[in-house]
Amino acid sequence: MQAIEDIHRIGNYFTKGSTVFYFNKAALPGKNLRVFIYIRVSTKLQEYRFSLKAQIQELVQYAHSMGWIIVGIYRDVDSGGKLDKAGLTQMLDDVDDDKGDVVLCIDQDRLSRLDTVSWEYLKSQLRENSVKIAEPGKITDLADEDDEFFSDLKNLFAKREKKKIVKRMMRGKRQRTREGKGWGKPPFEYLYDKNTGKHTVNEAYSWVIPTIDDLYLKQGLSDEKIAEVLNGIKKPPSGKPWNSQHISKRLTSKAYHGVMEKSFSNGETIVTPGVYPPLRSKETWHRIQLKRKEKYQRRNPIYPALTRNIAVTCGDCGRKLSLKQSGSIKYGIHFYYKHGREHKPDYSPDCGMSINSIRIDFNLIRAVKEILDNEETARRYIQFEYNPQDIEQLNAEIEGVNKQLNEVQQMYDNLLDLVLKGGGGFSGGLLESKQAELESQRQVHTARKRQLENKKEAVMQQMFNYVAVSQYFEALLYLDEEMTPQEQMELIGRLFPSGVLYEDKLVLKAYLNGETPFPVVVPVAPNPFGYMNNGGPRKKRSTKASLGLKKITEEVKKQFL
Repeated sequence: MQAIEDIHRIGNYFTKGSTVFYFNKAALPGKNLRVFIYIRVSTKLQEYRFSLKAQIQELVQYAHSMGWIIVGIYRDVDSGGKLDKAGLTQMLDDVDDDKGDVVLCIDQDRLSRLDTVSWEYLKSQLRENSVKIAEPGKITDLADEDDEFFSDLKNLFAKREKKKIVKRMMRGKRQRTREGKGWGKPPFEYLYDKNTGKHTVNEAYSWVIPTIDDLYLKQGLSDEKIAEVLNGIKKPPSGKPWNSQHISKRLTSKAYHGVMEKSFSNGETIVTPGVYPPLRSKETWHRIQLKRKEKYQRRNPIYPALTRNIAVTCGDCGRKLSLKQSGSIKYGIHFYYKHGREHKPDYSPDCGMSINSIRIDFNLIRAVKEILDNEETARRYIQFEYNPQDIEQLNAEIEGVNKQLNEVQQMYDNLLDLVLKGGGGFSGGLLESKQAELESQRQVHTARKRQLENKKEAVMQQMFNYVAVSQYFEALLYLDEEMTPQEQMELIGRLFPSGVLYEDKLVLKAYLNGETPFPVVVPVAPNPFGYMNNGGPRKKRSTKASLGLKKITEEVKKQFL
């Protein structure tokens, strides 16, 4: 398998778009280690020239020299800063299926230049399946704290190197922009000729900008309605339907009256006129911007809502919920707890959380009154008695936080040892970055430990009782009588910083003396409009407006096509 012909055969196999070449997919655990070979380059140019075949040849020969059994070769042509890559995903699936013992790569930066969260996820997948990371001449065991620590530093170093590469690329892009030369993919209304370095109009889509301008300025259609009209005529080259973002971009872009405008991460914006053949006049573009400015100045003001300042997460899927405003003064203002993104089957198939805040507000005010009224009614919302099992649970949580704190402290001590020994070849900035990250983790775990210990102490000494809670909520005594809606919102937000919302209850978290957390369970009233608000996509109805839009679509189609 080490023959040059075999290496070329594998390389040619990958050039056809495949992501995995299996050698021995069904290899069983035994004396010899089973190895996943992972190769990656960032661009197609590197793949076609030499880089992938060079990695394959060196890694296959090394695996054979070590007596390892090759399960397969996994290949990606993509950025190392992305976790969602086809080859890497397939390899992790095989890792979960216990098909190998080692991931072999030419260098760890081929496997990862990930951000901290993605890198921790990747490590956990390998560690939980007892899979090590290998480079020619070195094996890293993620179950070993020292090995993991140095692997973290290498990932940070790879991220830093990636930033340097990006900076060099951006300098080249800025220079090309100043010279009026194209880079990146132009709008599909234009074609770019590499030989002449010029843009020409794509005749197949030359009708798009005049049509959008006419529908927006003369017909007065919204971005969404214009997208519907265009979908009735012809879809973009991608085959995906037009949407409001497509229309908004074309209404605001200067490219269509000839100007290339690029904004860069260093704060510089470069404007070069005469790059694209104009499809609209500069005067028309200004008219469009004035109309859009007038439109967005008419937005409704944000009104105070009782629970707006509470950071609420979804109890079903764990994602953040936003309090969205709808309605008007004339017909009434309403607030809904919904996810930041609309319902999409491929994004949130099992969670269409949508709850009108009126189902919560009345019960929250009643809960506050009953908590302050007497201990018996307060027990409906707050747990005051704790049995031995509850104490054991608190002890287990404290022990878990202690373990996390000790792990972070050990990594912090290792880092200090490395600094004292001269840095171990890592730059000072890289070490400082890792130190700041560990310090932040240590502070989070320390704060959590202190909260749990305070809660345990309060329970053990019977300090967490009705008297203490009623004093905490004393400021809410005149919540709905002497306070403005704005004052109510601010006070509720201070007393309940966070909460978790379920279909039938809102679990609010309060902090006695600012340190001892305790939950307050507020029921959510039944939904009287369940048949109208199901959290999923709504069916379209035929109305006079939709029938008129259909007529406009047919007229435009006849005019331009």
